[in-house]
Amino acid sequence: MSDSNTLDDQAIVDYLRAQPDFFRRHPMLLSELNLPHDSGRAVSLIERQVAVLRERNMTMRRRMNEMLQTARDNDTLFSKTRSLTLAMLDVSSWHELNEVLATNMLVDFEADFVCCHVTGRTVALDHIVSHRDMLPSDAFLNSSSPACLTLRGDEMKKLFPIQEHEELGSVVLIPLRMKQPGGCLAVGSRDPRRYSPEMDTLFVSYIGDVLARIIERL
Repeated sequence: MSDSNTLDDQAIVDYLRAQPDFFRRHPMLLSELNLPHDSGRAVSLIERQVAVLRERNMTMRRRMNEMLQTARDNDTLFSKTRSLTLAMLDVSSWHELNEVLATNMLVDFEADFVCCHVTGRTVALDHIVSHRDMLPSDAFLNSSSPACLTLRGDEMKKLFPIQEHEELGSVVLIPLRMKQPGGCLAVGSRDPRRYSPEMDTLFVSYIGDVLARIIERL
């Protein structure tokens, strides 16, 4: 042991000699060690096999870390979705729904903008706007499934009228499947890359279904 509290080569050698079964107890370390042998400039089959195993081991670890991170992200997203759902179930007025959307979407989900567009109702609030016929989202949706888009400032203005939009932004549009005239929940970001077409829309679809039932009840 040196003064810097790090093991020197001799200390490691002494330890391994005292622990002859060390690598039997830690076999995974063998795939990470660099153990070349004298074969000239040629690469032996054993070296090649070890290199392949080491690369596979690193790939598996990377994939495992990615899976764990995805699981953590989904768990966090589920928790936020659950809180929003429970809050929406408790509302009894348009004003309460307006506050729930603002609190949960802008705070918990860290969105920059949120606006629910509906037809066949008379309501004009910060985050809930009614329209006679066409919804501003109709120009961007070609199906009943959620869509993630990058939009210009003037297009963002149509979806989020109470804010100013001068540059590109991104948005997720969630159609509301209702028996009566329809609606759409728009959630936006100033970051044009935040809501990309590759984003999983499972949770936002669920939010849209719950919101549609709440609006029908109101």
